[in-house]
Amino acid sequence: MLRTIEKALNTITTPVAKVLRHVAGILLLVMTIMVVAQVLFRYVLNVPLSWTDEAARFLMIYMTYLCLPFVYLADKNIAMTFVTEILEQKVPRLFAFFSLIAHISAIIVFAVWIKFGWNFYNTGSVMADSLPISMYVIYVIPPVMMMVTSIYALQKGIQAIRGMLGDFTDVSQAHATVALYEGSPIQTESSNVAESDTKLEPKAAS
Repeated sequence: MLRTIEKALNTITTPVAKVLRHVAGILLLVMTIMVVAQVLFRYVLNVPLSWTDEAARFLMIYMTYLCLPFVYLADKNIAMTFVTEILEQKVPRLFAFFSLIAHISAIIVFAVWIKFGWNFYNTGSVMADSLPISMYVIYVIPPVMMMVTSIYALQKGIQAIRGMLGDFTDVSQAHATVALYEGSPIQTESSNVAESDTKLEPKAAS
C-alpha cells in the first residue's frame, strides 16, 4: 500500500522536479546576462539601466523557490551528515524514524510559510518600482512552491515509514535522479567497484 502511494506520487514529483530545475537554470542564465549587461552599460557605456537590479532580484526569488522541490527530492539540503550517515548504516530503522520526524516538521513549517506567504501575497496590488508588473507575480511564488514542496515532503515521509517497517527499496529512485545530473566517470567507476566487491563477499566468506 505504501509503495503504491509513493509510486503514484513519484510519477508526478520526479518529472516536475526536473522541469522546475531546468527552468531555474534558464532563469539563472538570464539573470547572469542581465547583471553582465548592467555592468557593461554602467561602467563602459556610462548609461546605467534602471530595471536590471530589480529584475535580477525577482529572478533570484523565482530561481530559489523553483529549485526547492528537486533539492528536497534529492536530499540536497545543507546539512552536517557525518552523524546521519553512521546512523543510516548502523541503525537504519532508527534513521528512518528520525527522517519521518524531520519530514513532518518540514510539512508544518511549510504550512506556516504558506499561511503567511498567502497573507503577504494579498498585499501585492502595488506595481514594481522599475518594471511594469504587479507584485502579485512575485509574491505568489513562495506559497505556491511551498505547497508543491509539501507533496515532496509527504512522499519522503512515506518512504521513511516504509524504512521503519524494514522496507528500504528506493521506490522513488532518488539516487538515480541525482545521478542524471551529478554522476561522473570516477563516481560511476567507484560504485561499480564497490558493487563488484559486495558480490564477491559471500564467495570469500564461503
